[in-house]
Amino acid sequence: MSKEYQICQSAINEMSKFTNSFNDNKKIELLEKHFRELARKFDYRSAQVRDISIHPTTLIPYLEGLELREYSTDIKSDSSASDFVRLIWAYLISIYKVSYEKSGNQPGILLFDEPAQHSMGLHSVNKMLKELSSLEGLQSIVAASFDQSDAAFKESTEGVQFNLIRLPRKLIQHIQPG
Repeated sequence: MSKEYQICQSAINEMSKFTNSFNDNKKIELLEKHFRELARKFDYRSAQVRDISIHPTTLIPYLEGLELREYSTDIKSDSSASDFVRLIWAYLISIYKVSYEKSGNQPGILLFDEPAQHSMGLHSVNKMLKELSSLEGLQSIVAASFDQSDAAFKESTEGVQFNLIRLPRKLIQHIQPG
């Protein structure tokens, strides 16, 4: 795996020798703009949102020269896991928005599995769900248990246009031969 990683890293480095076109740079600026707006909207607080940038080659969010996914090694004293989930939401939705606005090739679907994990505040979840439901051309699928609480579900989905598909408690069951 180490050798494969080195090969992949080398290929990425080779790709980064090419410069972005003017249109590419405009898309990256728009991605950064949307990303920052959504990080604020979803109540990201671990760092100043204005200090986060999207790297023009890797398209990965950076804070003070560090990939935000690398930054998490020291995160226990500085941040919460929920803030990084907020960044994931902001990043994925921003990619969709740029693709939609600039006729990109994002397929128009986002799937979130338990987006409220890591003790996410229901207020932030509600903002994310409202954002998803407001996006034109997007099919979003959110699989969530809402901690098995009808009250949490109601608070999270208040003001959100959605179609609910409620699944039984156990999808996989042992059936006795008959």
